[in-house]
Amino acid sequence: MSSLLTDHDALGLAELVRTRQVHPRELVQAAIERIEALNPKLNAVIHKRYEKALAEAENVPLDAPLAGVPVLAKDVHQEIQGEPMTFGSKSYASYIASEDSHFVRQLKRAGAIFLGITNVPEFALMAVTEPRHYGPTRGEVP
Repeated sequence: MSSLLTDHDALGLAELVRTRQVHPRELVQAAIERIEALNPKLNAVIHKRYEKALAEAENVPLDAPLAGVPVLAKDVHQEIQGEPMTFGSKSYASYIASEDSHFVRQLKRAGAIFLGITNVPEFALMAVTEPRHYGPTRGEVP
């Protein structure tokens, strides 16, 4: 199933959902499995919302342009309501987003499903992701 994620782009995945060749929950589960396999080495995903994503997969509008496509938000200006947003900094460690950002709202409206939040440089000021708060993102995706 995880080959679906590497064999298709976002529009291709949405088309598989639209034509009922795959259920959004299957895409979300495949993405979760891939994250869990790679993240221990990469340290790219710093906040996971798997249960919420699996629940959201049950109510995706199948005609949406990105129907069921699993995505990740960056830990900077891509707030997901009720989820942490630290900007890669310990000084925001207790901040919880009170609403979805415009970016997140648009992707959700398009049918995308957010699985979690990815690591960023502190305040996105550097070209490398080595924040003290979550540690560096390292490695290569096989």
